[in-house]
Amino acid sequence: MNVAYVTAQDSTNIRSFSGTGYYVPKALKMQGCEVSYIGNLKTRPYWQEKIKEKYYRRLLHKNYWFNRNPVVLKNYARQIQKALPSTKTDVLVSISSIPTTLLETSLPIVVWVDAVFPDIIDFYPEFTNMPQVTLRNGFKMEKISLDRCAHVVCSSHWAARGAQRYYRLPDEKVSVIPYGANMETSLSPEIIEQMVNSKATEKCILVFAGVNWERKGGEMAVETARILNERRLPTELHVLGSHPKNKKQYPPFVRFHGFISKETAEGKDRIRQIISAAHFLILPTRADCSPIVYSEFNAWGIPCLTTDVGGTTTLVKNNINGYAFPLDSRADEYATYIKDIFSDYNTYKKMCLTSYGEYTGRLNWKTSGAKMMAVLRRVTHNKTYDKQSRYIDTRA
Repeated sequence: MNVAYVTAQDSTNIRSFSGTGYYVPKALKMQGCEVSYIGNLKTRPYWQEKIKEKYYRRLLHKNYWFNRNPVVLKNYARQIQKALPSTKTDVLVSISSIPTTLLETSLPIVVWVDAVFPDIIDFYPEFTNMPQVTLRNGFKMEKISLDRCAHVVCSSHWAARGAQRYYRLPDEKVSVIPYGANMETSLSPEIIEQMVNSKATEKCILVFAGVNWERKGGEMAVETARILNERRLPTELHVLGSHPKNKKQYPPFVRFHGFISKETAEGKDRIRQIISAAHFLILPTRADCSPIVYSEFNAWGIPCLTTDVGGTTTLVKNNINGYAFPLDSRADEYATYIKDIFSDYNTYKKMCLTSYGEYTGRLNWKTSGAKMMAVLRRVTHNKTYDKQSRYIDTRA
C-alpha cells in the first residue's frame, strides 16, 4: 500500500510530536507500506493574521491560534495538493486533523489523533482564555476535517468518546489504537525478570519524566518521595526533561538530569540507564491526552503511577501496569500505594512482568501498526466519494 504521510512539522525528526510523528510512518513501513512524506508545511499567514495575533495576545492577553484559521488551512491544502502528484498514493495518513482539513481529494484520509479540540479547551494551559474567533474556527474546521475523513483513529477511548460526542461520528468510523513506545527496545521476558531481580531492594527509585514541571505534577512527585523517606523507605526521585525554577531548593533525594536527547546514541544509553534502574514512573499529571512515556517505561517492565485524566486509563490499567489515581488524590496516597507494593517485593515483581506484558501485547508500534494497517485496508477497499470529497462507506 502506498501511503502519503502528512504532517505540518518535519516528521523525519525524532523530536516531532514527542517522537510520535517520527514513529508512525516507521510503524507503517514495518507493515510493508511505501511511505511518501509530505511535511514541513509553511504556515505563511497573511499579514492580517499577524496583526490579529498581536492584537489578541499582546493587547487582550488571549491565546489566539491561527493554525485553525481557514486562511492557513487553505494554504496547507495547496501545499499538499502540489506534492501529491509526485507520489503514488492510495491513502493519506496524518497524526493531526489540521493539515488536511480543506484538502479537496478523491483519496481516503485517515487521521490518528490523541484528542479533539473541544476536549482540550480549558484542559491545557495554552488552550485556556481563547478568543471567540479561535473557538469558532476550532470547532468548525475540526468538524469539516473529521467529516471528510474516511476513518478517525484515536489513541484513547477518551479521545474517541470526544470525537463521537461532539461531532456525532458513527461507531464504524472511529477506532481506538494506542500509540507505541517512541524508543527501540529488544528485551525478552527473561531479561526483564533478571532486571527486576537485580534491582535494589533497600531503596525505592522513582522517575519523573516530562518537560512541563507544573502540568505533569512535578511538585506532587517530590512530595511523594519526601513522605516515603519520612516513612523510612529510602527513596530517590530522578527527574528527566524538566527544569523547574530554583532547583537548589529541592532536597538531595531529588536529582535533576535535565533534557536528554533521543537523537544521539549517548542520550539513548543514558535514558536507558535511568529507566532500567527505576522501580516506578511517577507522573501525577494534571492534564494529558496519551503520554507515550507509559509505554516506554512498560517496555522495561516499569509500572507507571499517574492520574485518571484525559486518555491515561486506556494506557494504564490499575494494578496491572501501574495505577491511575483520581485527580484529587494526595501525595500521601501515592506514597501509601508505593510502600505497600514495594514492601511485598513478589507483588512488585509480578506487576513489573505484567507491565512488560502490556507493552508487548498492545503498547508497541508493531501491534499498533498492524491494527492501523487493517483500518487502511478497509478504507481503501470500501470507498466512494461525493463532490465534497466526503467519505461514504459502501459496505452496507
